[in-house]
Amino acid sequence: MPFHARIYFFIIVFILKGYLSFPQIITIDKADTNGYVRKEAWNGNIALGLEIDKQKNTLFDASNFVDVSLQKFHDFFILAASDRFTYNGPQDFLNAGYIHLRWRHNYINKWHPESFTQYQWDNKRGLKSRYLLGENIRHTILRKQKKRTKRCFRADV
Repeated sequence: MPFHARIYFFIIVFILKGYLSFPQIITIDKADTNGYVRKEAWNGNIALGLEIDKQKNTLFDASNFVDVSLQKFHDFFILAASDRFTYNGPQDFLNAGYIHLRWRHNYINKWHPESFTQYQWDNKRGLKSRYLLGENIRHTILRKQKKRTKRCFRADV
């Protein structure tokens, strides 16, 4: 494919992605704090909460959060999910959440691509369920590496 045809193709894809998406910003960089390692590394965080309050009716408020990341040589995958609901007796006040998947390829480079997809819901506040698919270009300004100490083992026999 000629170079100018590729440029036109990417411009059309970029315009269509902007036209067809309904964005919602979610901060998931808290899962992106690991330094670069050459071997596979998993990291995760799960938080569950339940609050029950008895007044005229019994109020249930629950929240669930999951952040999981997989770092594998040149790729970094992040899965973030959240769900929160509040019930006051038979009435449903809040039911909101999201599922977010992010992939960073060649993230050891200063400039690297970042693809993501997301599903979000919040019907009780009048927001429609949303799907999002996108691509970013990321630039790393400062990367702190842990100093590795050489360990020397000596056995005298």
